[in-house]
Amino acid sequence: MTNTTDRGVQHRKQRMAALRKCMGFPHVAPLTAGLNFAAVDAQNEEILVGIAKKAILDRCDTLLHCYESVSAYDVDQTILVYRTPAGADLFEVEMVERSKSKPLELITTDGKRCFTIDRRFQLIETKAPPAAKLTKALRAAERRYEAALEGETGKNATWDPQVVIFQTGPDSMAA
Repeated sequence: MTNTTDRGVQHRKQRMAALRKCMGFPHVAPLTAGLNFAAVDAQNEEILVGIAKKAILDRCDTLLHCYESVSAYDVDQTILVYRTPAGADLFEVEMVERSKSKPLELITTDGKRCFTIDRRFQLIETKAPPAAKLTKALRAAERRYEAALEGETGKNATWDPQVVIFQTGPDSMAA
């Protein structure tokens, strides 16, 4: 069982709430949302395969914050589990800002594939921004995310029941 008073779980939920906000999700999880959010300590192949299987069974892509260890404070990497007709692909992604007036998008670390949320809160693939604009777009996204993260502390915190924290694998999870 996950203990929500230790291990940085509340901080990890803050990060997920800020990420959801930056990507354009409302505070209350929409019924038709096609993207789940999760966090995991010291990810390994078994956990990633389990999360991919869960995404396929739930018919819902998953955005996963990975931490180096139980005590880690900062996200080590962010992985997108993107369902395909043949199963699921896993991509390491970063946030990218194309416009100050639009939600942040996700881009693979190789800069070749980009994903956004549509009006029905489903994840869709879009054209990646030009390489010449990528560095500036990544920095702008990081600034917006950090500002949203500061807004998710104290009395402003807005945890959503859709945020899932995996403890030792997808079979032992708690909201």
